[in-house]
Amino acid sequence: MFASQAVRVYADVVGWPLAVGYQARPRRGCTCQDADCLTLGAHPVPGPPSLGGTEETVRELETSPGAGLVAWTTAFDAVCIFRAVGMAVMVFLDRATPPPCLIDGGHAVLLVQPGTGRAALRAGLPASVRSGPAGWVAVPPILGRSWDTPPWPAGTKAPRRLVSGDVIASLLADASAERPQTDA
Repeated sequence: MFASQAVRVYADVVGWPLAVGYQARPRRGCTCQDADCLTLGAHPVPGPPSLGGTEETVRELETSPGAGLVAWTTAFDAVCIFRAVGMAVMVFLDRATPPPCLIDGGHAVLLVQPGTGRAALRAGLPASVRSGPAGWVAVPPILGRSWDTPPWPAGTKAPRRLVSGDVIASLLADASAERPQTDA
């Protein structure tokens, strides 16, 4: 999917507030100027979210080669866990109502109903939750990040139903008992 198509789907179909993040530059790193940046272009610029309209965001993204696209976590909570555990949970959730799930290297990011992500922390796993107007996730198309389960069902123009963080809490506990905590 092209960046302009992605912006339109995220904003107009799924209803997410978006912003353009830093740029990843070949052989020169991230425009954030952090020589050790591990998320090249996949993070927002500092300060309050600048939420432009869909077409403004498309123009900004198209004129900023290598820039990341950031979705603010006001329409969902993002539960970030080890990839192996996340994929084990998705096996169970794929049978019912799979939530949108991003894959980023060794991590999976499950998107759940807003305000419910912290429930997943009850499983006692090493995890983090991004939530509310200050939280964000970098969304495809961006280097190293892809959808395991996109936020809209294939062939539709409607958002995927989000599950509560409570639904995934027990699945996370079960999955962590069966899977290693790292992706080696």
